[in-house]
Formats: sequence, C-alpha cells, structure tokens
Amino acid sequence: MDVVQNKQKVTFEGSSSVTATANSTEYIPNDVYMNLPEPLKEITEQFQGRERDIILLSSLGVISGCMPNVFGIYANQRYYPNLYIFVIAPPASGKGSMNWAKKLVEPIHEEIVGESKRKISEFRNIANNENIPEPKLEIKLVPGNTSSSKFYTHLERAEDALIIFESEADTLSNMLKQDWGNFSDLLRKGFHHETLSISRSTEDRFFEIKDPKLSIIVSGTPNQVKPLVDSKENGLFSRFIYYYFDEISSWKDVSPNAYRVSYDDLMAEKAIVVKELSDKLKSLKKVEIKLTREQWNFFQMKMSKINDLIVKTEKVDFLSIVRRLGVIAFRLICILTVLEKNLEIEDEESVLVASDIHVEITFELVNVLLEHSLKVFDKFDNKGVALNMQERELISLLPNEFKRGEGLEISNSIGIPERTYDEILKKWNVMKIIQKVSHGNYKKIIFNN
Repeated sequence: MDVVQNKQKVTFEGSSSVTATANSTEYIPNDVYMNLPEPLKEITEQFQGRERDIILLSSLGVISGCMPNVFGIYANQRYYPNLYIFVIAPPASGKGSMNWAKKLVEPIHEEIVGESKRKISEFRNIANNENIPEPKLEIKLVPGNTSSSKFYTHLERAEDALIIFESEADTLSNMLKQDWGNFSDLLRKGFHHETLSISRSTEDRFFEIKDPKLSIIVSGTPNQVKPLVDSKENGLFSRFIYYYFDEISSWKDVSPNAYRVSYDDLMAEKAIVVKELSDKLKSLKKVEIKLTREQWNFFQMKMSKINDLIVKTEKVDFLSIVRRLGVIAFRLICILTVLEKNLEIEDEESVLVASDIHVEITFELVNVLLEHSLKVFDKFDNKGVALNMQERELISLLPNEFKRGEGLEISNSIGIPERTYDEILKKWNVMKIIQKVSHGNYKKIIFNN
C-alpha cells in the first residue's frame, strides 16, 4: 500500500477566533486562491469577484463527483468526496459563471453515454440475444426534470457518482414538490451514502443501492430556494453549501480585447485533466484520505468553537447545519488532497495524508460558507435573532454589563474595528439585544452569560 505523507511539519498558526478569516463582504479570501491545487488555481485565476467565488465552488462540486474510489473515515463512517452546492443570487448578478464548471465533466458524461449506447446497439444487432442481459443506458449528468423513480434507476446503473447540475433552481424545486416525496428522501440519504431502497409494484421488483454517491450544483434566486429552505425540518436544507449575495453585477466589457483567455478553451483543457484523473482513480481499488493527529486536533478545535458559539447565542435550530459543515469540511480536504497528490499515487490501494495548508484553507473557506449559510437561514427564519458569526462571537465574549471601552478591547481582539463596533452597538440597541443604560454603559438583554 502506497502511503503519501506530508512534507512539512504542522504549524496551524493564526487567530483562534471563529470569524478571523471571514470578512464583512463574505468573499472567499485570497489566501485560499493562492494555495489551491491545479486545475482549480489556473481556472480561478481567470475570474474575479463573485464570479471567482462561484467558479471555485461549482468546480469543487463537479470535481467532487469525478473521484471514484476516493474516501476517508469521518466519525467512524466512510465518506466519499461528494458535495451539494447552492448559489443564491438575484437575476443579472453573475451567478451564471457557474455554467463554465459543467464543462469539466462533459467528456466523462459523453464517454459513459456513448459507451452504453454502443453496447445497446451491439446487443440489438445480435440475432439470438434472449439469454444475454440487455445493456442499459448509463449517464453521468442527470437532467433536473428527472422523476425520483427514474433517478433511482440511474443510480442503480451508475458505476460511480451521479451529478445534478442545474442553473435554475426551479427544476430542483419541482422535483422536491413531487407528491410521493421520494426525491427529498433520496437527496437526504445520498448525502450520507445511506442505502436506498425502492419497491416497484408495477414491475414486481425490489432493489437496493448501497453507498449511493451524488453531487449537486444548482443556482437560483431567493424565491427559487424557498422549497429547499422549507425542508429545514427534515434535514435536507442542512446538507447544502450555500453562497448567497444580492448585488447586481455591472455591465461587463464583452469585446474580445477584454478577455485574456477563451473560457471555452480553458475549460475544455481542464476537462481533459479532470477526465484523466477520474480514469486513473477508476482503475484503482481505493484511495483513502487521512489527516494527521495534529490536523484532527485543529479540525476539532475549529468545529468545536463554531458549535459552542451557536449554542451560546441560542441558535439551536442552526446546529444541524454546523454538524454537517464538519462533513463538508472533511470532503473539501479530501478533494484538495487528491488534486494536489494525484501524481504521487502509484499503488492500487493508496493512502494520501492531507497537507497542512489545505486543512488550513479549508477552514478559511468554511468560515465564509458558514456566514453564507447563516444569512440564508436567517432570511427565511422569523423566529431567531439575525446576527452574523462575528457579531455572535462578540456578544458571547461581552460581560452582561460593560462599558464601551471595555467592549472595544474585546472587539479589537477578534478583528472588529472601532467604527464597525460602534455601528454594531447602535444596531443591537435598536434590536433590543442590549440596552444603553447611560453614556458609554450597556447591559445585555439577551444572550446573558
């Protein structure tokens, strides 16, 4: 068994603050982009702003469905790299850039479809084929308007993961609205690779799909996301990574002179890289991703702080999202590790140890995704108090009664500048989170220590 080890000692330096790397605009930090493995680094270098964030997340989603035989052990369970991604933004906001990521999987999809059609054609040309099992159509990309019954069939036939890629969330919403509700159950179980069972009375047939693997990349407007948000009670909502913004993009220079590269050529080139990696992984028995003891300690520390902060600030309904964010973080580490070290895989049963830097940037990414998930949750949740993670950290650290100067020292310690701190105090006073007792003196009304 080939074991690929780290080449550097773990340091994990930096602030222990939960919100240290999440800025007020919730963009993915440059440090993440600087340390991405290929082909993600070269792809994202050609985009800017929101579009850069969107192409990164959608590319991660697509690639997560193109890593056969890759797994890791998390909470004593085997997990595969598959991610559920949801980009939420108004029309004309630039979220359409995610469609470029779909091109990364098209060669794989076309080969699978073409090969299965060839087998079907050969079967039909055989004169006496009664005793030969009839080949079935196989696909990689599943259309968004597929019924849950047909989806089970595609999963049963698939050798590896299936991918749903939809630029309009209405298609996913319509699938979730199906009367029999099987599709919601399929997505929920698929996230944890739980065995799927279906019984068809019309065919007098019962079958099970073990270790189902499904990756989802979808975008939509806030109105289109509502059916998914309505699934908070059954747990489907908490299985997605969210990226939410409400700015409208400005007019772009669409002339040829404005672009350094052709996106068609770029993504076609990187699609070959993804297919070669997928073909290589498919030929192996297994590739296990592991973290070192120090990396697991870092992982535990980060997730525990997030979990404790949500509990302290009485956002218990959000805990299921935090818990599954841990699974998502682990999957992100798996993806980055395989991309970085795929050339070092030489044995059909390999073990790859994650690099320290990719564990670190995963949590920089997680901090941002946490803010976006919280924003989406609060947008549709009328019961709780809507605060971002930075505000939640500050209110949890402040004593029940405090002076402005005392609070300013605390806010500075977690990276909140004075002007922002004063704006927060004014907002909290209006929201009745704190009360201004006298000039420069405050007391907490809720979230008391």
